[in-house]
Amino acid sequence: MTFSPRLTITTKLALSLLIFVLIFYGTIVYVFFHIQKMMNMSEEIVNINNVISSQSKILIENLLEMDGNAKKYSLLNKDVYREYFDASKEYFDTALETINHLSARGYSLPDSFSLFNHEYNNHYEKLIQEGTDIRWVDEDTLNNWLALLVSLRDTNQEQIEQAMMEIHRLTFRSTRDGLLGFGLSVVIAFIGILFVSKSIIMPLKQLTHGLRTLSQGEYNNEIKVSSQDEFSDLANAFNDMNRELQEEENLRADFIATLSHEIRTPLSSIQESVNLMAEEVLGEVNEKQHKFLSIASSELTRINEMLNQLMDVSKLEAGTQSPSREPLETGQLIDNCIESLDAMARLKNINLISHIQPNLPKVRGAREEIQQVLTNIVGNGLKFSPNESEIIIKVQKSEIPGYVLFSIRDHGPGIDENEISLIFHKYYRSKSIRKHMDGVGLGLYISKKIIQDLGGTISVSNNTDLGATFSFTLPESGYQLND
Repeated sequence: MTFSPRLTITTKLALSLLIFVLIFYGTIVYVFFHIQKMMNMSEEIVNINNVISSQSKILIENLLEMDGNAKKYSLLNKDVYREYFDASKEYFDTALETINHLSARGYSLPDSFSLFNHEYNNHYEKLIQEGTDIRWVDEDTLNNWLALLVSLRDTNQEQIEQAMMEIHRLTFRSTRDGLLGFGLSVVIAFIGILFVSKSIIMPLKQLTHGLRTLSQGEYNNEIKVSSQDEFSDLANAFNDMNRELQEEENLRADFIATLSHEIRTPLSSIQESVNLMAEEVLGEVNEKQHKFLSIASSELTRINEMLNQLMDVSKLEAGTQSPSREPLETGQLIDNCIESLDAMARLKNINLISHIQPNLPKVRGAREEIQQVLTNIVGNGLKFSPNESEIIIKVQKSEIPGYVLFSIRDHGPGIDENEISLIFHKYYRSKSIRKHMDGVGLGLYISKKIIQDLGGTISVSNNTDLGATFSFTLPESGYQLND
């Protein structure tokens, strides 16, 4: 038996966030490290290499001036050239001291400069020891010193160029790697969103769909959640509840079907006996007895109708009732419905008006079932519509290709918006009629079941003024359904 680690939603979110933070801030630290390195190199160029570049130039210029003034002084013996020599030497010594101070800041001076510095200091130490007023170096020494200073300048220039190239390389590298890091962060964030979507949003959608189907009385829709987290526990709990409700619904349906079947036979016998007595076949009855027998017969008829509805529901849900489907004229269906309910409409002086679009194709279905749907909906409209109103039955081509649209509009009180989603549920009856109207709440449920089995849809909406409109679609007889 393999054990798969259980990751909770909090753990998944924490891991996703941790990976994103590590990559994002790791990229920032990496880029910052390279920027700091470039800043140090720039600072070295500004504070050291630029100093060496400027001071090496001063050394070369003043060395040449010292050589020229020394030669002029030795030839002409004029004090002004000695002054010029001393001034150039002062500038030269200052520049030399400036460069020497750089070593105290951690800069390693080139060998060429160290050699020059050594020879130059030895030369003037000898002059001081000899007490010579002014004695300049020979041409070879001068050229050697110039070569060493030029080497210092060139070496420094190479260091500047190398540092600039390194800065350019680091800039390119940090820019490239930074963009890659930030791009990877975006990808990780996107993957995290998908991960969270799969771990949270998708299970939520499945649970929402399951709850909606459950609220519509469908108990065969189990939720499949493959994750090992809180949603799997919730899905398992939902599936357990779903199975229990389905079992309870099956038990209730079996009980009602059995009870209806068992009651129907003795009830028919009782009704037949009452009718025989009311018709005085078994002997004369007085007026008072006849009145009570009529009431009993009427109630027995009502109970039989309820039992018939319960039996119809059982057959529809069991799938045992499969009447033949045939092409049917829509006009004939509407005429039969109006004819069967005409007496009921006359009692309330309600006009049943039909508007049938010309040249409508035939619909495919079972005549008895469609007549039952029309009778249920129009009959409900007659119950709730006020006296001297009208019910409009309209039949036309549906906006959905291959379907015909039926709509029944009444002028009753309408349906509470909170009850519209429940009106087609089994055994549901509106709160406003439970106390003063008979019924078991199966008429609209049976209608919905029939329409859906025929491949159509059914819905209800309140009118803008008064009443409600029930609409349902049926497929055209020549339209091929994906059964």
